Amino acid sequence: MGKITRAKAVIITIGDEILIGQTLDTNAAWLSSQLHQRGIEVLRMLTVSDEEEEMERAIRESLKVAGLVVCTGGLGPTRDDKTKEVLCKVSDEKLVFSQEVFDWISERKRQQGKEPNELHRRQSYMPTGFDYFRNNRGTAPGMLGEIDDSIIVSLPGVPYEMKELMTNQIIPVLLEKLPVEIAAVRTLLTAGVAESELAQELSDLEDNLPEGLSLAWLPGHTRVRIRLTSRGDDRQTVEQNLDECTVRVREILGDIVYGEGDDSLEEVVFELLKNKQLSLAVAESCTGGFIAHLITLVPGVSACFKGGVVAYSNEIKREILDVNEQTLKEHGAVSAETVREMLTGVCEKFGTDTGIAVSGIAGPDGGTPEKPVGTVWVAVGGVEKQHVEKLRLNLNRKLNIEKSGLLALNMLRLFLSRD
Repeated sequence: MGKITRAKAVIITIGDEILIGQTLDTNAAWLSSQLHQRGIEVLRMLTVSDEEEEMERAIRESLKVAGLVVCTGGLGPTRDDKTKEVLCKVSDEKLVFSQEVFDWISERKRQQGKEPNELHRRQSYMPTGFDYFRNNRGTAPGMLGEIDDSIIVSLPGVPYEMKELMTNQIIPVLLEKLPVEIAAVRTLLTAGVAESELAQELSDLEDNLPEGLSLAWLPGHTRVRIRLTSRGDDRQTVEQNLDECTVRVREILGDIVYGEGDDSLEEVVFELLKNKQLSLAVAESCTGGFIAHLITLVPGVSACFKGGVVAYSNEIKREILDVNEQTLKEHGAVSAETVREMLTGVCEKFGTDTGIAVSGIAGPDGGTPEKPVGTVWVAVGGVEKQHVEKLRLNLNRKLNIEKSGLLALNMLRLFLSRD
C-alpha cells in the first residue's frame, strides 16, 4: 500500500444490539480518543444494523470523505456476522479460506480445552487483498486493507479484543501509512463553576490562540473538562505551545482547576490531606454515605480517613453528633446551624482535624416554599474554623445526591488549598 493522503477518519459501529439499546457503544468513544491523540481527525461516528445493505452503504459513503474507515463488529462465526462479505463487495475482493487463521483459532480453542468447529472454519475465510492480524484475546482476526485512496480497518466488536488489536497491531501500521499531523492533548479538570462562566473567563485567551491551538469544552454535572489541543509539524513546538497554553489557563482560572487527565476530586483531596498530615471524617444526611463511598475508592486513604456517620434522622443527629435539639427546632435539619453542629460533632467523635457535613432535601418530596427540593447545606473544616455554603440544586434525587457529594468534596479541597 502507498501513502494515504487524508488523515481524516470515520468510525462505524456494526450491530443491531447497539441500535436497540441492548449494548452501549463504548468502542467508538475509545477509538475516537485514540485517533485524536495521534493527530487523526474523526469526522463522523456511525452506527448501522447487521443488514448487509446498510453496512455497504455506510462504508461506501465513508470512503468518499475519509482516508481511514474503522469498523467494529460483525466478525464473529455466526450467520448474522456479515462484515467480511460486505468488505468483499466494497473492495471487489473474494473470501478465501486461510489455513493460517484457522490454525490460530484452533490453537486458541485447544488452550481452552475445546476443539474448533465448523463455525470457526467459517470464521477463517478472509477477504483477499487484506492484511489480517492475530487476535490474542479472541477468535476474530483484525483486518486492514486499502480501497482506492483510503484505508479500511475491521475489528471485532468485543471491547477488550478490539483495544488490544488496535493498540498493539493496527495503530503502528496506520502511523506509517497516514500523513499524521503531530498532536498533543491535555485535559484540565474544573469543579463548581458552570461551562458558560469558564468560557467567559477564557474568552480573551481563546480569541487570541495561535494557529494550531484549540480549546474544547466537555461539561458534566458539577465538573467541566477543558481539552487543550496543540497541532503542528514539529514535536517540540507542539508540546511547548501546549505547555504555555496550559500555564495560561491555570493562571486565569486559579484553583477552579483541580487536576488533569484522569485525576478525581477524591484523589486530589486525599493528596491534600496526606501532604498536610490531616485526618478526615464525614457526617452525611441527604447524601446517605455517597461521600464516604467516593473517598474510600482511593487506595491508601485509610492513612487519613477515619470514618463517617449517616445521620439521616434527627434522632441520630442529636444522639450521635450532638446536634442541639433547640437548633433542630428553630432552624430545621436543613440549615447552616445544623450542619455546623454536625461538622463539630463528627470531628470531635472521630478525633479528626477536618470533616464534611451535609444535610439537604434530595427529593422528589419533602420540599417547602422556604426550602424547596434541591436545597442542601454543606459545612467543611474543623471544630475551630469552618466554611458553610448553601446549594440550590434542581435535579432528580440521584443527581442531587451525587452533585451534593461532589460539591462538598470540592468545597473541602478549596478550604484545604486556601488555608
